[in-house]
Amino acid sequence: MEQIDKKKLVTTARQQLENGFVQEALRIYQDILAIDPEYSQALHDLGMIQFDAGNISEAILLLEKTTQHEDKRPDFHNNLGTVLKASGDLAAAEKAFRKALTLDRNLVPALVNIGSLLIERGRIPAALKALKRAIELAPENSTALSSYAEANKANGDIIEALNSQLQAAKVDPLADFIWLNLANTHMDLEQWVESFEAVKKSLILSPNRCESWSNLGFIKVNFGEFCLAERYFIQALIIKSYFAPSYSGLAEVNYLQNQLDNALNFSALAIQNSPQSPYHYQSRRALQLLAKGSMIEGWELKEARLKLDHSIDHRGRPPRWEGQPLHNKSLLITAEEGIGDEIFFASCFNDAIGAAEQCLIECDPRLVSLFQRSFPDAAVREVERTGSRLKPVQSYYWLPQDPKVDVSIETGSLFRFFRPTINDFQNKVPYLVPCQNLQQKWKERISELGPGLNIGFCWRSKYPSVFRNHHYTQLTEWEKIFEFPRANFISLQYGTDWQQEIDALPPSMRERITVFKDADMSDDMETVFAIASNLDLIISPSSTVSWIGGSLNISTWVFHLRPNHTQLGTSHFPGFPSMRSFPKNISETWDTCFSRIYTELKNTAANRPLT
Repeated sequence: MEQIDKKKLVTTARQQLENGFVQEALRIYQDILAIDPEYSQALHDLGMIQFDAGNISEAILLLEKTTQHEDKRPDFHNNLGTVLKASGDLAAAEKAFRKALTLDRNLVPALVNIGSLLIERGRIPAALKALKRAIELAPENSTALSSYAEANKANGDIIEALNSQLQAAKVDPLADFIWLNLANTHMDLEQWVESFEAVKKSLILSPNRCESWSNLGFIKVNFGEFCLAERYFIQALIIKSYFAPSYSGLAEVNYLQNQLDNALNFSALAIQNSPQSPYHYQSRRALQLLAKGSMIEGWELKEARLKLDHSIDHRGRPPRWEGQPLHNKSLLITAEEGIGDEIFFASCFNDAIGAAEQCLIECDPRLVSLFQRSFPDAAVREVERTGSRLKPVQSYYWLPQDPKVDVSIETGSLFRFFRPTINDFQNKVPYLVPCQNLQQKWKERISELGPGLNIGFCWRSKYPSVFRNHHYTQLTEWEKIFEFPRANFISLQYGTDWQQEIDALPPSMRERITVFKDADMSDDMETVFAIASNLDLIISPSSTVSWIGGSLNISTWVFHLRPNHTQLGTSHFPGFPSMRSFPKNISETWDTCFSRIYTELKNTAANRPLT
């Protein structure tokens, strides 16, 4: 009879909770425990009340006591795991979830919980397995679908992630977190309009979710609507004053508007409020510090990029070099992701070659022959990269084993050791050497264009996008430059769809442009370097083409936004004496740069070489 009464009391307490009478429910549970201090259901429910109230420590004590008295209830162990996870004790949480699944291998909430936890712990294959099982058991479980999407994203399969999140939104359109996750994935795919629509739905469902307001801010940053972006970041901080992403967003807004001191203040707050996972904020702050000229701290903090979720997974590489003496040591320099970055950082390869007994250089396949010619004292090999953009993998099974390579360093980390101060930027230029035969071939081809300055140019990066377009031009904006009469304008544009942009120009502009149709500007770097080495001048945004010009010591005029972190707090490009800066603020038009460039063209047309 006593047992039946306790069950009835529990039922009554739960009814009180559903009606919002928390204190009355607490009193009933306390009455039950006064009768039976070991009654597990009351201990469990009381623990969950404490958890909902934010009293994590008290909740853990009650739920641990619950599982001690009732060890065969999988739901008790699952809920204990939930609370332990909230406390940050992931190892204990995983143990509790596994205990629940030992008791019931088909317990969907436990499968979802352990899958989500394994994502956090970086064990993605195991997470995918658990979440796939949960979906097989409960195809309409929106939380399982959404978590499965996050696991796929962490695994680099962003299209599968998007499909799962779209399915989750279809199953449960009233779940705000699903729309938020969907918005994040659209952002990863740079689908800003779709992301905006998803995040609006999350805000309609939950107006006080700071993550949604912050995401709205980042979307507006990409559209260049900085006042709105700032307002949304501040709204998120009103809701949660220690929300790191919003401080990071405010840092980006200020950085893009050339307010460096403000940007540094906000990025410091982002790092301060994200002690567990500050790497994204540190890597962004690194660029701000470099733009300010704080090089030692900037290069050091830039190492955080190596800990980001989408950083390269180097499998089987030698121990990392941390600046110790390299005499009698062999050094592997591993490739970074962007070919422009590789060309830029190659400016200190000779320093590394001179410091080490033996140097191996890994690079983009398109640069192998160029690097072999330019750095004959090093062994050069193409990178073997697999995986995806979100999860790139580089393997090193090919390294010699007898003797083994002693240490390795990423290309982008060399400046930390070889360029710690502005005085260290004394590059020996040119440091890249084109193929002589190709150089002669293209010299003859270019001479056929007739008299005048031979000017190579490009107007944008490889892939246009809403955000990248802030940094790059539309070809139609070059009208003033193409009016210069004594020049041959040779397209160095790479990527896709650029020919359509040329074709769409009015005839007066289009006829000024020379396109060498037998030159592959995207993939044949030997040809690109051979053409560039025969030019009088290159006009380019801050891109791969600008670093090609700088590496060859060809006069290169770079139009770009302020600030530019590669200028390291100066008005020029340290270590690249042939490069000149033509900057503008993001609020100004590109004519700010092109008017100066046109004036410089007129002033220097009669004087070769350009400087």
